[in-house]
Amino acid sequence: MCALAWALGGGWGLAPCVAAQPVMRFVTEVFPPYTYAAPDGRAAGPMADVLQAACARLGWTCLVEVLPWRRALGMAQRGEVEGLFTVADSPERRQYFHVSPPIIEARYVLWARLGSSYRYSGDTQGLAGRTLGAYGPSATALTLEQLIDGVAARSEIEPDNRTVLRKLSVGRYGEDGLGLVNEAVAQHLMREDGIHNLQPVGVVKSFSYSFGLSRQGLEPAVAQSFAKALYELCRSGRTAELLKPYGLPGSACQKP
Repeated sequence: MCALAWALGGGWGLAPCVAAQPVMRFVTEVFPPYTYAAPDGRAAGPMADVLQAACARLGWTCLVEVLPWRRALGMAQRGEVEGLFTVADSPERRQYFHVSPPIIEARYVLWARLGSSYRYSGDTQGLAGRTLGAYGPSATALTLEQLIDGVAARSEIEPDNRTVLRKLSVGRYGEDGLGLVNEAVAQHLMREDGIHNLQPVGVVKSFSYSFGLSRQGLEPAVAQSFAKALYELCRSGRTAELLKPYGLPGSACQKP
């Protein structure tokens, strides 16, 4: 119902009705340095900051819940929530999501134990006979599958990146073992865990992280509006300002 209000010319009248802000529900995981849970449980990090800036521009109320990745991904794929992050653009993700313009640049890097003479430069035959660990289900695991396709190498899919780094560090993948981990994530976790005996041995893939809006629950026009807001944030320099405290490289502004 519209409320009564005092008119400028004097007297009471009906005030204009104001539509309630749309509520958009997003899910994410603990994935530092890109996303993490603040002490009060609230989603924090650069991706959450950019999301809230875009939602404010659109007049949306955006709620974010931090969950284990498998649960978050399943909820978003089924359309139980409107959005998911952090998402690496791929055909697999586009089956379920409208993938937003890119936000942050990232790289998948192969890691080995300190002192290893192995270097990856694109020749996958050097991976033969090795065990490679990666976190999954994730875009990292999909990248690993593509990397060793047709190569006599063994993959071990772990529940999180921390497990990959710890097992690699203590030699659980063998003397020639390798781990495929996002570069910034690996650096963050190794600092946290005091791991000093791993070294990068080659970049496998450069890519970017985006948001995913559920194809099950949203019309394409909504995803287009969200993409436009992200583009405007990028062009204005606001995205770069939000990412600067985290020391992460922003993606080039991509017009939707």
